[in-house]
Amino acid sequence: MQLNKAAQTEVPVLITGESGTGKEVAARSLHAMSRRAGNNFLKVNCPAIPYHLFESELFGHMAGAFTGAKEARAGKFELADKGTLFLDEIGELEFALQSKLLHALQDSRVVRLGSITESTVDFRLICATNRHLEDEVARGGFRTDLFYRINVLRIEMPALRDRACDVPILMNHFLQFYSARFRTEYVPLSASFMRLLECYHWPGNIRELENLAKRYVVLGDEEHILSVLREPESEQPVVPDLIDLNTPLKVQTKRAIQSMERQIILKVLQAHKWNRRKTARSLDISYRALLYKIKEAGLPALRSTRGDSPNGSDAGKESSICAKDFK
Repeated sequence: MQLNKAAQTEVPVLITGESGTGKEVAARSLHAMSRRAGNNFLKVNCPAIPYHLFESELFGHMAGAFTGAKEARAGKFELADKGTLFLDEIGELEFALQSKLLHALQDSRVVRLGSITESTVDFRLICATNRHLEDEVARGGFRTDLFYRINVLRIEMPALRDRACDVPILMNHFLQFYSARFRTEYVPLSASFMRLLECYHWPGNIRELENLAKRYVVLGDEEHILSVLREPESEQPVVPDLIDLNTPLKVQTKRAIQSMERQIILKVLQAHKWNRRKTARSLDISYRALLYKIKEAGLPALRSTRGDSPNGSDAGKESSICAKDFK
């Protein structure tokens, strides 16, 4: 909704959010929905431009303007004329260069290095950053006037962990996209594995999800991508909710570890549709060790109507177990 409304205007837009949340995708969508869609979308990666090449990259230069300038070249401002200029990670731009950028944005006129002729440019400005620019302004790391110049409309891209309901939609989109690109077929993810993805905390946001989809399309097996997922609990201190002042540290530590181990085993069992042999291989432990840990963790025994096959394949032979039995 915000993108649709912003696309109908010409005012500058500031897109904020953590790395990997899709800020560039949002910027490209804004351009595609705007009246400038038929013209250029120019991306400038601000921290990647060396200080001494900043003016040349943005304003362009004439032949002979400096050593190595053998021919005239238009800068990013001119190339974005009638289109959209996207300044990515503008919060990383060196303070000394911010004033030069501000003057160009205010006047909408540029002069190539080595020239005295001004050119008027007409572009839609979109900026993106993963920094809190208000804090940068307060500490003197970002110009106040530049901040107010680019912060007319703001769009906050939420972290993927805050919109778990989008994970299946995005995952299926990436699977279809990369399956077509790599010209390969893939088996749709199981419902239990998809639920595991929804519970994951995604520190790398959409970029991490996209890479996971690529890996799955190439390898074609849930088991091969399960190991790259870290449960949210693993990022948190393993501390019991209640501390017993009368129980030795060794005992309380053992209980905490057992609790974490129980959660891991449960999640992996669910991801493998309760197949114990696949779970053991995924956890890189023996089948017998898994059975022992299941018993030690107090999880219900996995019952089989015909028993496990001696050849190591128990697919389809383990009885159905409801998730509620593990709570």
